[in-house]
Amino acid sequence: MSYVFLRKLLRHVTNRLINPSRGWIAFVLSYCDFRKTVTSYEDGQGSLPELGERVVVFCHFDPEGIIRDYTRTYIDSLKKEGLDIVFVTNSPRLLPSDHKWIRLRANRLVFRRNIGYDFAAWRDAMDICGLPSVNTRFLLIANDSVYGPLYPLGPVLQQMDFADAHIWGATDSWEHRFHVQSYFFAFGEVALRHPAFAKFWSSVKNVQSKWWVIRRYEVGMAQTFIAAGLRCKAIWAYMDMIEGIANSIAESADAHPTALTRNSLSVDIQPPHKPNRQPNPFVDIQQSNSRRILDLALRQVPLNPTAHLWQFLLESGFPFIKRELLRYNPAQISGVTAWSPLVRQIDSQSHAMILSDLEKSVKNRAP
Repeated sequence: MSYVFLRKLLRHVTNRLINPSRGWIAFVLSYCDFRKTVTSYEDGQGSLPELGERVVVFCHFDPEGIIRDYTRTYIDSLKKEGLDIVFVTNSPRLLPSDHKWIRLRANRLVFRRNIGYDFAAWRDAMDICGLPSVNTRFLLIANDSVYGPLYPLGPVLQQMDFADAHIWGATDSWEHRFHVQSYFFAFGEVALRHPAFAKFWSSVKNVQSKWWVIRRYEVGMAQTFIAAGLRCKAIWAYMDMIEGIANSIAESADAHPTALTRNSLSVDIQPPHKPNRQPNPFVDIQQSNSRRILDLALRQVPLNPTAHLWQFLLESGFPFIKRELLRYNPAQISGVTAWSPLVRQIDSQSHAMILSDLEKSVKNRAP
């Protein structure tokens, strides 16, 4: 047996048997822990008695209790867009300087035990802050799993038309089942007032299984709301991105795409500093990756947009790049090294900040 075959077999057994079994055990055990998850709750300095109409619930975790530079950049960008910030951390405590920093920016601070991953943290923060309140018209859910924003967030938020859909994500995915990805998604007023909203969040338990959280909460959330008659959409929709890649390949071969429009992306966001299209050492790899992605898509193999389509996303004005992709690249995506020249051309300050973080975190591989 080849090494590749054994690796695929092990992955299959893990996904079909081991992870589901661990998930069910963790779900049952979640009913056996009666300790409170929230350890403390604070108002930010100078915050209003009530949260406003536009709120973001932001989940943070750092084992050392640090609010890293990339998270600070993200928080400041959200604040710049006029959002009231509920900062919930799964860290046992924050360093005094970091605590002081976030108190000057967040309207509410929630400290909790590191249990149940982000969904349980978001649930606790909404519960203790009384969200959604009668004032809430827009509720954004986000976490610190990304670097960015590399582009301004204003145009991104403006793309969320709640007359067109009730729940918006930055990206969607068809892995497992259709869902909006949970690092950045928002609810409009119709969704916030719908009985399905409260029903879903009350169903979230402190399950210590990432597999369970992804399958039952990230994927399950969209399926729950769709079944209730609510519409879910993404700004960078998966099908639009695949069409865009096909169009790009056709153009690079000096061919005319069939059944595809020139601008197949449904996004109006234009990068303020569009990356140079000058030839570089990564061009051949990038084109090869595009063809491989299109081949998989034509065979209806579901892909993770923030991993497999990361480059196409950035070139389309997408403001984030996943930390996991650059730190660990768990899906073994080829050509990820091209992030450096691309991000440097988009935002040199963000490039320096990302590189600084990778210098501290990456082990046994080059970024």
